[in-house]
Amino acid sequence: MDRVTKAFLSLVAVLIILSPVGILLVWNYDDAWGEWDVARVEHMVGQKLPGMEKLADAWNHAILPDYNVPGWEDKLHASMGYILSAVVGVALVLGFYYILVKFVAGKGLAS
Repeated sequence: MDRVTKAFLSLVAVLIILSPVGILLVWNYDDAWGEWDVARVEHMVGQKLPGMEKLADAWNHAILPDYNVPGWEDKLHASMGYILSAVVGVALVLGFYYILVKFVAGKGLAS
């Protein structure tokens, strides 16, 4: 493994470990920035948002809803849930990238 790849993977590992910091900073205050529901956004904007209401429940198939494992409600477990979500997300992105590269490389060799 070359130096650039090692540095990249080290950076990704650090970011995965730091992923729960955002939620821990606002644990006793409110939602993390940008994680608001439709009612909260409508209150902040001051008007109804019919398009957002329509799309709010368009995707209900999250692997780990709310970046967490159901039942892990305390700070320690929620932090582990965020890290687990980050690992799953990185694995999915790398898997998709691997498949895409194999597909494109396969097309290039066949030409």
